[in-house]
Amino acid sequence: MNLPVIFSFVSAAVAGLFVFIAPFSKSRSIAMWTFAAGMLTLASEQLLTGLALRSTNPLEVADFIRWRFYATAFLPGLWLLFSATYSRGNTRENLGKRLPIIVLAFALPLTLVFVGSEALAHLSKHPTKPFQWVIRLDWAGFFLHVSILLTMIGALVGLERTYRASVGTMRWKIKFMLYGMGTLFAARFFTSSQIVLAQKIDPALETINAVALFTCCLLVGRSVLRKGSFEIDLYPSRSIISGSLVITFAGGYLIVVGVLSKVIAHLGGDQAFAIQTFLVLIALVGLGIVVQSDRFRQLVRRFVSRNFQRPLYDYRTLWLKVTATTSQSIRRKEICQSTTKLLVNLLDTKLTSIWLLDTSGTRFTRIASSDEQGENSSDLETATTSIDSQGIIENLLNSPEPRSIEDADDSSSKLILDTNPSVFPDGGDRILVPLTGQGRVIGFIVLGDRTNALEFTHQEFDTLRCIADHIAASLLSAALVRKLEESKEIEAFQTMATFFVHDLKNAVSTLNLMLKNMPLHWENPEFREDALRGIGSTSQRITDLITRLSQVRHELEISPSTTNLEELCQATVADWKAPDHIEFSFSAEPGVDFKADFKKLKSVLLNLIINASEAMDSPGKISFDCSKDGANAVFTVSDTGCGMSQEFIQNSLFRPFKTTKKSGLGIGMFQSKMVVEAHGGSLSVKSEEGKGSVFTVRIHC
Repeated sequence: MNLPVIFSFVSAAVAGLFVFIAPFSKSRSIAMWTFAAGMLTLASEQLLTGLALRSTNPLEVADFIRWRFYATAFLPGLWLLFSATYSRGNTRENLGKRLPIIVLAFALPLTLVFVGSEALAHLSKHPTKPFQWVIRLDWAGFFLHVSILLTMIGALVGLERTYRASVGTMRWKIKFMLYGMGTLFAARFFTSSQIVLAQKIDPALETINAVALFTCCLLVGRSVLRKGSFEIDLYPSRSIISGSLVITFAGGYLIVVGVLSKVIAHLGGDQAFAIQTFLVLIALVGLGIVVQSDRFRQLVRRFVSRNFQRPLYDYRTLWLKVTATTSQSIRRKEICQSTTKLLVNLLDTKLTSIWLLDTSGTRFTRIASSDEQGENSSDLETATTSIDSQGIIENLLNSPEPRSIEDADDSSSKLILDTNPSVFPDGGDRILVPLTGQGRVIGFIVLGDRTNALEFTHQEFDTLRCIADHIAASLLSAALVRKLEESKEIEAFQTMATFFVHDLKNAVSTLNLMLKNMPLHWENPEFREDALRGIGSTSQRITDLITRLSQVRHELEISPSTTNLEELCQATVADWKAPDHIEFSFSAEPGVDFKADFKKLKSVLLNLIINASEAMDSPGKISFDCSKDGANAVFTVSDTGCGMSQEFIQNSLFRPFKTTKKSGLGIGMFQSKMVVEAHGGSLSVKSEEGKGSVFTVRIHC
């Protein structure tokens, strides 16, 4: 048995062990089941490959290769589905948007192997080895490997987005899973590109696939040992595809390999081309893993700082990052989440959490953490999310500088340590960073579990103090914005509620007038009939107001319909009874129709008449005239009352809560103007103190 066969059988056996992860796992997610199905498919593929490589019978080889193609056809869809769902908190949204591509990744390869089963590949004798066979692709096999090539790029892009979205403990839990699957996908990408270029399956490439699968299993096994590797929910942003390192690398790699293949083919020596290009690929993957290592990046940064006397941080770039982080939102939770991610990437800490003082000032609540699943994951089910502020506030005010609290002996520091446990026993000291502003405590930040357990330097403590002050200022601004929003919401509610109170006040005024006249005119049958009709009409108005109040909207809505000008004016006058000291005249032009909300416009006209009557304590006159002027319906209410100053008209008349009446609410004219303007009309006024006022409403016919 030769070495490629051994590699195939060993990798198949190891991959088969991972098939049992899903059935025995607590988190039986889509990603978990897809991973198990993918491993089963890979194990089957490698087993069939090993059997084909071991056999010398061409019929057996052909059968094994055909069944291998059947197994291979499931790989694109399974691994594309896995990369779109692994460690994703928005699984439904991702699947909804990527479902057509995933379905195509399943359907196209399966169609090729089942419909084009006779055109997948054919055997030919090896030119130099009499007992070996060369597997050359036909059209169906060629397009099958093209689909694998493309889907491996898509799967790598998905893993890259997941990796970029993870920070701190979350990245620590899943990074070996991502490294392992990334190695497998990169190897399959490489071998598929070689198969597409050569249009044949080389046994050396199958050895590469087997070695890559075995390596993948080792890395994934390391990840599985880290509890919670399948229980992380990330929410990657929709990064632009042109910015993806995977896309850039894949495109450049294909160009380089294409050029190399042509050069080597021209020179006539392609014996070691596959192995050489594979070594280049593995070197690049290894370099990527090293570059992404938190420990490596930290050591490089410190080496440069110590040996070239360069500050640890480029403070201009750092401050631009901090400013950009805090300016993206005005909500305190989003500010804290962005700050947490910034600190994790900046200081290489796995433990980073932000605690803020609640409005009552009695408890600190954890708002953001580097392990966003801390409240749900099995290893942190008992994690405390709020603590009593007694003693902590005074501690933070007395010592506002960032400091280590690992060996602190005061009770408040011990309480903070207990509620922010280290995941790594050798992660170094935990650091407390107070958040203070305007002479009061806002909250605090806890940092710990630093890569390589490196100690925080004085430079870093100064940087943390500056960042903390900036974050505190941003949180205070966010609190102020929230208070302003609440004030506006209360003001809007009061304004809307006062609309209805004002209409109720007008209805009550009508009833009060009837009550005053009852002792004088009760014996008059016509008065009683008119009073009952007025009470009924007022009762209906109050019922309508209650209905409107139960269906209140943020914006004024009107329901225009064909309205007769004369009927509208008569209905308005019928709802109002002129006091004895007022001489009332009314005229309406007949035969004028226009579009208006009958009830709302009638309420405006009635409000103008009532206002005119309330402006006259002594005997006077009110005129209500309705006519058509060109393309407009014009309603005029004039009185001989006290009048208004020009200053009051300009600054107060149409503003809410501004009034000259002792018992007025200052909302009637504001509401009336809103209703008229909602009709596309205008409300104007002419007035002179001591001589009266003239209000004019114009509505387009």
